Amino acid sequence: MKNINKSLLISIFGLSLSAFADNAIFSKAQTLLESKAPAISVEYDSSLVATICPKGSSGCFSSADGGRIILSSELPAHHHDVVLFGLFADYIQYNDHRVIDSNFTCEVKVKFLQDEGKNHLANLYKGQCDTLYKGQILVSL
Repeated sequence: MKNINKSLLISIFGLSLSAFADNAIFSKAQTLLESKAPAISVEYDSSLVATICPKGSSGCFSSADGGRIILSSELPAHHHDVVLFGLFADYIQYNDHRVIDSNFTCEVKVKFLQDEGKNHLANLYKGQCDTLYKGQILVSL
């Protein structure tokens, strides 16, 4: 019984730290996107990601039922913060403008990584952004 209580306490403490870290990332997203969007819930559930999110993704923002972010619980630690930041950026764009610009999300993820001093990862993401969006011209009629 004592071991169960200790395990429960450690789990609660871990979840509290995770929520605190998620809130810090959300605050950085608000600052970089110059937004006062209200907080949104983050669910860590790999099976829900497989059901709701686009195939092969690590998570997604869903506007249904007031909005939430679903994130894989199996996401590698070195990508967690930037993936969550990107989903917060998508949510904030949707909240503020009702559109999500994937190119902009990619660019602010690079800025976030640079601000965090993760230059190697920032360069990897910048390369991905350039590959996906370079040369694309949006035409409005």
